Formats: sequence, structure tokens, C-alpha cells
Amino acid sequence: MKEIIRFLREARMGYLFFTSLLILGVFFGVFEIIHQTILTETAQETMQWLYFSRGVGVSLVLMVWAAWTVYNYREYYEDRLEAAKMRYSDIIEHSADAIISIDNENYITSWNRGAEDMLGWQREEILGKEITKIIPDELIQKQELECIEFGMKYKGSVSNYETERLTKTGEKKLVNLTESFIRNKDDEIVGRSQILRDLTDIKMKEEQIQQSERLATVGHMAAGVAHEVGNPLTAISSLVQVCQRKTDDDFIQGQLKKVREHIQRINKIVRDLVDFSRPSSMQSENVQINEIIESAVGLLQHDARCRDVDFEMNLSDKLPLVSCVPDQVHQVLVNLLLNAVDAMEEKENPKVTIMTKEQDGMAKLTVSDIGKGIKEEHKSRIFEPFFTTKEVGSGTGLGLSVSHGIINKIGGSIQVESDYGEGTTFIIKLPTKN
Repeated sequence: MKEIIRFLREARMGYLFFTSLLILGVFFGVFEIIHQTILTETAQETMQWLYFSRGVGVSLVLMVWAAWTVYNYREYYEDRLEAAKMRYSDIIEHSADAIISIDNENYITSWNRGAEDMLGWQREEILGKEITKIIPDELIQKQELECIEFGMKYKGSVSNYETERLTKTGEKKLVNLTESFIRNKDDEIVGRSQILRDLTDIKMKEEQIQQSERLATVGHMAAGVAHEVGNPLTAISSLVQVCQRKTDDDFIQGQLKKVREHIQRINKIVRDLVDFSRPSSMQSENVQINEIIESAVGLLQHDARCRDVDFEMNLSDKLPLVSCVPDQVHQVLVNLLLNAVDAMEEKENPKVTIMTKEQDGMAKLTVSDIGKGIKEEHKSRIFEPFFTTKEVGSGTGLGLSVSHGIINKIGGSIQVESDYGEGTTFIIKLPTKN
């Protein structure tokens, strides 16, 4: 009943009914006036013919009017339908999310601009291809498609399913997948629609926030340690100096000197820890990269993992200034140096070489190690978020990705050269201030 009422309202049946009565009234009214004033003495046979002609005329006029009305309303509703299609098409086409449709055989039938931006394939390159083209092989082997199909049959849709999809370059994207059925007018399933939302940036920001919170906690602890340790060390240092003044024994003087050196080393470690954990400034400055390198190496020399590592620095004394956020570049260098140290765990004489020089108007920085190197199949993926070759729990896979983003943001570039088993070299180029 509701559908009938809706149809009558949309078709404006009331309007059609009353306008039809108006046409009939006009025709019959005019005919009666003519009949009463002009045709009063007309023969009966003539009047019958005129009545017949009036009926035919009214019918023709009503049919013409009805056809004209239907035609105009048809154009009106077609225009509305086209406008609605264009509106929804624009919404889909310009969505930041990737919106894809596939048929019942899993072949891609539509691909919006968001999908082009997210995954790299242009529409003409991917239409007609099987959906497995954008799914990593390991997920296909784990029968992800069958799991999604089961969820679709059981619930009718799949919502907010975290998975991965491949870009044109082979990079993996962490995405949120929502899938639903597409039906025709007979309520038959003719395909499925998929909405993919890129979670990479969100996950990276979450990890960065967690890392910042951890560093903030370390900073508070370091400040407390610096206060609690500093006072006893000052007292110990004073007593050592008193002892040095009270004795002329060369051996005792030498031992007391070593004690004072270790006290100074402890003080420096605590200060460096507090400085590193302090909240970073996001203000760009014109800085000397060599100073940041020396600071990063000095910090890591306190780390137990780096105790036996030989940090060789060949730094150009004519390097121009670079405009950057010092703490961010410091973070990049610490990450590269720690990666180099981790790669040389099995080496007897681990060595990291850091070099700087000016090249083609850029400040060039290289960090080289003699570690195990990078496999050829991993080289194209090392800057991907969450990609790591370390054991579970040993790394998040974000260090190089974040470093890549920092260097690109200041207009520089970061590249890697490596032969598996023979070490790795990271090359950073940064624009200089003239």
C-alpha cells in the first residue's frame, strides 16, 4: 500500500486528475454555450455528429496533453536521475578512500581515483584484472579470499577488516577493508564493492606517539636519576680531590685520577641521556651536520651494544650549513648507527664509517658498516612502514620509514647500497644554505 501511495505521489496523479477535469470542463462548457446560442435549431443528425466529434476531439486533446505531460515529466525525472548519478559518481570518484567493485568471478569492474592514488595503478591498467593482483601472495596462501567470502555469506558484509594490499611497485599497504554485495533490480547478487582505507599513516603516528611517550617517561626517569646520582657523585669527587691533596704516592694518585675520570664519564652519560630524552623542538635551524653526527656518536658510545664498535668519522671541515630540525636529523643518525651496530653482531672487529662532504651543492653524508648486508629482494622494501628483517620483538619496522619521511620533508634524499654479506652503506643528501 505504501508503495502505491508513493507511486501516486511521485507521478502527481492528483494533478493529472484535476487538469483532466479542467480540460473536459472547458470543452463541454464551450460546446454547451455554442449549442445554446448558435446551434439551437440544428438538426438532430447534425447534433449527433457534433457530439461524436466533440468526444473524439476531447479524447485526442487529452491524449496529446497526457503524452506531452508524461514526456516532460520523463525528461524531468531523467535529469534528476542523471544529476543524482553524477553526484554519487563524484562522491565515489573523489573519495580519499579506494573504492573498487568486482564481479562474481573476482574480476575488477571499477576503480576510482582514490584507488589510483593509493595503489598506483591507473584505471585502464587494472580494469578486467583479477583482484588477486593487489593481494600479497602470503595472504592468498592463507586463503584470505575464502575467509572474506565466508564472512560475506554469513553476515552479508565485512566491516573494518585490517589487511594488506599491494601497490603497483610491490609495496605493501596496511588497509582497512569494508566489503558489501552489489545487487541488480531483481535482487540478484552481481558483484561486490570494496572500500579500502589506508592505515599506514595512522599506524605510524600511533607508533610515534607511543615512542614519544616512552621517551618522555625515560626523560623523567633520567632527570630523577641525574639529581639522585649527581649529589653523591659530587661528594665522591670532592673526597677524591681531598685524598689527592693528602698523598704524594704516585700509584694512589694514578688510581684516584682514574676514579675522577669515571665520575666525569658517569656525569656525561646522565647528561646525554637527559638531553636525548628531552622533548624535541620542531623549529628549523641552520645547523652544522658534523656537530649532530658527533653528538649522535657520543651518545651511542655509552650504549653497551656499541662498546666494542669502532666509529670512524671522516668529516669535511668545509661543509655548508643545512636548514633542518636538529633533533629529527639526530634521530635519523641514531637510527642508522644502531641498525649498523645490530648488523655487525657476529663481527669480531665491528666498524662504522661516517663521512661527510659537499657534492653538487648538497651536503652528502654516508654511514657504512661491515655487517651482513641486505638481501636483494629486501632492498626495495626497507623503507616500507612495518617491514623488518629483525626477529619478533627486536624492531618495529618503523625506523627507516620515519627516517625516510624526515629526510624527504627537508628536501633531501636517502638511498641504500648493499651487497649481501659485505656490509651496507646509507647515503643521505641534504640541501645546503648558500
